[in-house]
Amino acid sequence: MAARLSRSLAQANCRVFTGLCSRATPRIAHVGARAGLLAHRNTWNLAPRNCRVKQANTARYLHTDFDPSAKQNASILNATTYKGSSITEKHWMGQELAVVDTSIDPQAIYHFMEFIMYGILPNGKKTDLALLNQDEFPLFMTPSAEWAPAPFNKAALPTIQKAMERITTPEDLSRLCHIGQNIYFLKSRLWGGLAPVPASRWREKDLNNPDHFTIAHEHLTSVIAVFEYLNIPTIQNNMRDTFNKISGDFGEMQDALNARRKAQDGLSPELNLTALWEQFIRAQYEVMTSTAHSWVLARVAELRERTTDIFSTVDNPESPEMEVITQRWTDLVSATSMADFNIWISMDGYNGFHPPSEVIAGLHNPDLTHLDKNYGFSGLVMERLTKCIEAQNEAATVQGPSAIQSDTARRERLSISTEVQDELREKIRGRTPSPQPPVLPWIQKLLRVQEASLSMDPSERHDFSFGLAIYRAAYQLSDEEWENLKRDLEAHLSAWSDGVQRADELKPLLKLHWFDCKELGFDTTNPVTAARSHFQQIRSSDEWANHIAPSVFLLVDHFGVGSYTDDEFNASFTKDKGFLKGDFQGHVLAIDADFDNSATTSESADGMANEELQDEAIQYPGHMRILGNLVWSELYPMTMLQSVGLQNFWAQAREHPKKVYTGPTVPSQVESWKERNAMKTLMMDSFVDYLKEKNPTLAGKVQGYRKEGHI
Repeated sequence: MAARLSRSLAQANCRVFTGLCSRATPRIAHVGARAGLLAHRNTWNLAPRNCRVKQANTARYLHTDFDPSAKQNASILNATTYKGSSITEKHWMGQELAVVDTSIDPQAIYHFMEFIMYGILPNGKKTDLALLNQDEFPLFMTPSAEWAPAPFNKAALPTIQKAMERITTPEDLSRLCHIGQNIYFLKSRLWGGLAPVPASRWREKDLNNPDHFTIAHEHLTSVIAVFEYLNIPTIQNNMRDTFNKISGDFGEMQDALNARRKAQDGLSPELNLTALWEQFIRAQYEVMTSTAHSWVLARVAELRERTTDIFSTVDNPESPEMEVITQRWTDLVSATSMADFNIWISMDGYNGFHPPSEVIAGLHNPDLTHLDKNYGFSGLVMERLTKCIEAQNEAATVQGPSAIQSDTARRERLSISTEVQDELREKIRGRTPSPQPPVLPWIQKLLRVQEASLSMDPSERHDFSFGLAIYRAAYQLSDEEWENLKRDLEAHLSAWSDGVQRADELKPLLKLHWFDCKELGFDTTNPVTAARSHFQQIRSSDEWANHIAPSVFLLVDHFGVGSYTDDEFNASFTKDKGFLKGDFQGHVLAIDADFDNSATTSESADGMANEELQDEAIQYPGHMRILGNLVWSELYPMTMLQSVGLQNFWAQAREHPKKVYTGPTVPSQVESWKERNAMKTLMMDSFVDYLKEKNPTLAGKVQGYRKEGHI
């Protein structure tokens, strides 16, 4: 296992380092608009094909051979045994798949290099510090011994390589950590500025419905679990120490660059790479904490409103209904309090961070521990409630019982806890930010690229676009029916922008590029393999390199067609009150373009997986189904930012009855899926045993369909 980790970490280093080296020349040769567009291309094509490995490699290698009960490498922290708080315990207990996480995302180094070239921080703001000159970028990939004036010409390794090795070196595993896929995946979303569940998706899943309160509440507490993980003391120390070591590397680089600038003409301003590095990571942490905290508060507000509406309809304070309402209100109060105190990434001790006297929400509050111990919430609530009741009693002497018993009076009493938490929050987190949601980082990035393209020559502008390749592999429909399906599918893929800032500007720029498997002469009995082979041939070509994402593509098979055209396809699930209707809709197949099927799966002669040679429960097949309206809003940005790879999406989909990715999952949601799957397994096992005797080939195909979640 250790050897495998070493290989994975070395490959991750190779991917980023070689990718940056390979793109240095075009960055220098093309300035202005073209430079911005190449930055977008680099986001996808981080390294040449012979060096690229699958996304998030350090977080993938344990999917098939990690045993929590086995003795682990003592130098790697095992956070899967962490208990968490009472309201997050289910998330910590639900770590069925463990991954290896790094203290800082390796892609942060690449994104930092983009930042010091163009000056745009992760939060969308522009730095006022001096940036790199065009000719200085390749020097980060060259040892200073080859270019820097004395005495700054001592380094034998390139700065980027040194920085990457601070994060992923196999020689020092102490800054790595075993953590559950559920927590890792949500952390990665927040790193990219994506909300745990977008507001439109929350409504689509009907999570404000009281019948789904348990699942809704677990989504809130899943965010808190992420920051419990990030605030484990050893994790905090590892994040800070890794940052500081990289800061030291950039400090040496800035000295060498400044000496070079002085030797050349002395006109360029001094670089302060350590300040830029601190500014970049501070903005990155700000994105994570503000996204998480504002999202929790917004969803809590909606759930409180629904709970208050129900509260107003219950007359008997001793009824079972009132007991349920009281518990839910208490749960929301607890979640809010935990969000206020837990959604932090302290930057105290980070090189270059100078703690101000005022509070910086999510990043710095020297009195946070004291405030936590002396919260005073209950005392203030009781004090306010007593005054409210006294005032209502006094009003009742004039107005009658309605002053106490009216819906308005009851809501006033219930709202006191919310008012008190809002007041205390300013002491805890400082001034409340604007309720207006910020533009998502990935949308900002693409719109900047598009804006830069407008200054290009019109003859060159068409060479750049944002898109995905999609293959047709189903032919049970007539031409007219197919065109109708294609229209409906594209409309569903576009249904993601409700309430998303500037999404309407971006949506017309997102393109699907259709390929027909039959017209291309593919063997349609195995369309995934044939489409992958074709895609690997075209993705780097001049025709397609700047138009399609290189790491993932889509395919519509007959199951995908059924999900859009057959009313009965999802009927048994949408009618079941134990499921969320929003989790059963039209879907497409997302395919990992770099997946090596031979490395992980043994197949029989008829192409069906031999399940006796693998653990079906955790075997990644190299593709997964995804709801159509999550393609552009989740799959595209997370693979574009290289936050996670398709395998991490698949881990969230593997328990779904039809193996469909529906967004981040929570324990109660998955439990209902498992119950349904267990019932299906009991019924299907005997049927397959019967088929094995009568028709072994058909039995193998049925097994394959079962694994895909089709039956």
